[in-house]
Amino acid sequence: MRVLIAYQGNNKTNKQVAETMKKVFEEHGIDVTMQAVEPAVEMRLYDYLKEFRKKKGIPLKEAILDVSKYDLIVIGTPVLKFCPTPIMETYVRKLKGTKGKQFVLYCTPVGFAGTTIKRMASILTTKGAKINATLTISSIFELNEKKLALVKEFAMRLLS
Repeated sequence: MRVLIAYQGNNKTNKQVAETMKKVFEEHGIDVTMQAVEPAVEMRLYDYLKEFRKKKGIPLKEAILDVSKYDLIVIGTPVLKFCPTPIMETYVRKLKGTKGKQFVLYCTPVGFAGTTIKRMASILTTKGAKINATLTISSIFELNEKKLALVKEFAMRLLS
């Protein structure tokens, strides 16, 4: 089984979830590729939102966009105004080879997740993807051991 885990690279909790899942998968002999999705140009958080609304996308650094060679694709996003960040929404919209592929979506809000998962799922299912599972794990700061244990349990359930 080949797994791609794509997450917003400049977000600490998002990265913690991705690394925790990767560790669980690799302990079970699964080939995992990590992709830190990052913008091509650094700007303030809300400037990304303005740019996204104007151009319907954010220029991204080089990223894996063709997911056809993966059996499972895990995508994680922070939450901005109860939605996926413009960076991760742009990434999801640019994906190719999604038809019939299994996806897992997670988000790491500080408060409420709002429509984050629903919005990403809608984009992907329109492209023929199948949503296998979702996870919302919130924290104001870095994830503690208790929350990371929930991520490990979630990853284990994905394997069964």
